[in-house]
Amino acid sequence: MLAFHMLCDTDGERARAFACPFIDDYLHSLVEAACDWLDGRTSQDYPGYDKVIAKLRQSCAADQISSGAAWIGSPVEIIDQIRRTQDEFGGYEHASLQVNFNMVPLNAARASMRLFAEQVMPCFTDGR
Repeated sequence: MLAFHMLCDTDGERARAFACPFIDDYLHSLVEAACDWLDGRTSQDYPGYDKVIAKLRQSCAADQISSGAAWIGSPVEIIDQIRRTQDEFGGYEHASLQVNFNMVPLNAARASMRLFAEQVMPCFTDGR
């Protein structure tokens, strides 16, 4: 299973303009929460976690989208992002989608999920 932020809109530019501030705020809050307890310490249970947080501190929504870590855009763009992810990681059974990350309004999350279900998911029902 892989996890992704996801926001699907008929207009890819509008999707990115809407989602990027929410993703940036989410990344900032994640880093802030980790920094409160990390404080230079390491954990045997989570080796390298400090490096993950350091990388997240330098990341932004645009990086997440361009790397394929966030599926944000039009249905066609998201289909391309999913196929690229499949090419890079091989097949995977589940994608955990964060659809109302950092307080995305419920109506926007619902509209995004509906469009994703109607126009993106059917492209992958036959195992492609």
